[in-house]
Amino acid sequence: MSRCCTVNFKQHALFGPAIEVISAIEDHGGEAFMVGGCVRDFLLGQEVKDVDIATSLRPEEIINIFDKVIPVGIEHGTVIVRQRSLSFEVTTYRMEEDYEDYRHPSQVYFVSSIEQDLSRRDFTMNAMAMTSGGRLIDPFSGEKAISEKQIETVGSPSNRFEEDPLRMMRALRFSSQLGFTVSPSVLEVIKEKSSLLQHLSVERLAAEFEKTVAGPWYRKGLNYLAGTGVFAHLPVFCAHTDAAGRFPLVRLRDWSEMLSFYHQQIPGVPVEDWGRKWKLSNRTKKKAQNISGAVQMYKERGLGNYLLYTLGEADLGSWVNVMRSLGYELETDPVERYRSLPIHSRSELHLDTEELLQLFPERKKGKWIGEYLNTLVQSVVEGNCVNEKDELIKWIIELDRQRQG
Repeated sequence: MSRCCTVNFKQHALFGPAIEVISAIEDHGGEAFMVGGCVRDFLLGQEVKDVDIATSLRPEEIINIFDKVIPVGIEHGTVIVRQRSLSFEVTTYRMEEDYEDYRHPSQVYFVSSIEQDLSRRDFTMNAMAMTSGGRLIDPFSGEKAISEKQIETVGSPSNRFEEDPLRMMRALRFSSQLGFTVSPSVLEVIKEKSSLLQHLSVERLAAEFEKTVAGPWYRKGLNYLAGTGVFAHLPVFCAHTDAAGRFPLVRLRDWSEMLSFYHQQIPGVPVEDWGRKWKLSNRTKKKAQNISGAVQMYKERGLGNYLLYTLGEADLGSWVNVMRSLGYELETDPVERYRSLPIHSRSELHLDTEELLQLFPERKKGKWIGEYLNTLVQSVVEGNCVNEKDELIKWIIELDRQRQG
């Protein structure tokens, strides 16, 4: 039976337009509520980033009410209503059955009450609804779970996780983001059902894993990942389960930092392989390779100017964070030191490719040009040569003499 109470409903940039959508639905004889994560975040006092709406009306009725409607998932009862340049996902009350692919229900049917609709959701804290006046509909004691900082499933954990195994990862991710405790009964089922994760796409796993490692209570989430055996069903970790208990000392912020940290824990797996097995973007892989290369350079040579130069300002902050996650204390401020470098790119050298070729007119173009210019860059950055054309010419001629024997 649903439990209703009144909450302190504050003005909000998203709630205002959402209430307009709800009011329009009610004016046409329907029910409508704000549901799910927006209600949870509102009760937690956290930023509400989007508002989903559940309604008793069918999609075709919603389309007839509003001028701007996008039928994104009309077969499942979902449309997007545009209101004041904002998008609101409006879904008809529904139930779902038979998740044949561990994600999409093979059967969706519409129901008559908000309580029935809320019963299909994953966790009790996500199974609440709120009226336009701020009245809370809470049939599964989600508010109590929030006050007790508990993650509980709506109904049987086995059923919820068999419907979509990603919910196991979501439970652990919420513990990392919110600092909540996963209930013992839910944890036991995660241990039993963790092998179901192999049915999921790597992209879905990667998104949840990133949010878990990047959460404010990341150690809590990672402890759950290790303790439940979930790590054993994740790419790369499945073959290196000993790395599951090695946690970063500070919070990592994205996949490039995570990949760089875990590459140090499992150095036998190249960064490129990590990125390929987790299906990460080329941009993420490139950044992780740059950071990992700089970590190795630091181990071999310490914090030199050329290390900072190769990182560049864009990756420097991430490298510092990875170093701290590995337990390194940097003796100087790398950012200030980077900014004081004599040059920050090869284009700032006072000797360009054409001028270099003029010094050796008999020589054909080739990879030696890049090698010579990079050597000049390193010499200038490390303070062995002044960035003045005459000095650079002297340096390059001496370099050539040594290389030619």
